[in-house]
Amino acid sequence: MNTRIFKIGDKILIVSIAIIVVILMLLKTVEVNPDKQLTAVIKQNGNLIKQINLNDLKNPEYIHLNDGINQVILAEKGRIRFLESDCPNQTCVKTGWLTKSGDKAVCIPSKVVITIAGYNKQVDIFSY
Repeated sequence: MNTRIFKIGDKILIVSIAIIVVILMLLKTVEVNPDKQLTAVIKQNGNLIKQINLNDLKNPEYIHLNDGINQVILAEKGRIRFLESDCPNQTCVKTGWLTKSGDKAVCIPSKVVITIAGYNKQVDIFSY
C-alpha cells in the first residue's frame, strides 16, 4: 500500500504560495521612492524654532535650546534626536533617532516637540 501524503498538484500549490509570499516580503522591504523628503520641525510652546531638511544635510548640526531647560538637538543626514537635556527623566533623550515620516520626540518639561514631516506610505491603522 503506497499512499502519498502530497500529490503533485499539492506540491505545485505549496511552492506557488511560498514564491508569492517571498515576492511580497521583498516588495515590502524594498521601498523605492526617490522623492522621499524628510523635514524635521522643531517647535517650543507651539512656536516654530527651526525647520531642517534632513536630506540636504552634509555635516551634523547642533541646535542649542536654553529656555529654562538646557537642551542639545543633533541633526544628521536622514535623522534627528535629542542629544542632551537637563530634564529630570530624560525620556526625550531615550527616544533615540527619529528617521521616518511621522516620528516624534517630545520633552514635556521644556515643551519642545521634534516632528519628522514628509511623504509617508505606511499605514498606521485600519478601521472598518
